[in-house]
Amino acid sequence: MAKEVEMGIAHPLCNMSTSIGDWLTFGSGYLDDLGFWEKPCYECARAHEEKYPEDFPCWPFSKEYLEELKRNKQWPFNEKEEK
Repeated sequence: MAKEVEMGIAHPLCNMSTSIGDWLTFGSGYLDDLGFWEKPCYECARAHEEKYPEDFPCWPFSKEYLEELKRNKQWPFNEKEEK
């Protein structure tokens, strides 16, 4: 059975969608074709991760998660292969 989740946990006017990368995205305004919001909501993404840790990572990503990606040279920080 699918779980029901709150759209904007920190801000009631925020919305939730799914990005092309299959991450949950939080924000408001225009939602582009790839599932990213014009006005991303960092607070709602963190609140959702705290309440539903199985959905980690949510976008916009936390600074800690981005630092981990950078350390491990993973997207979007992966090094380009030299030819």
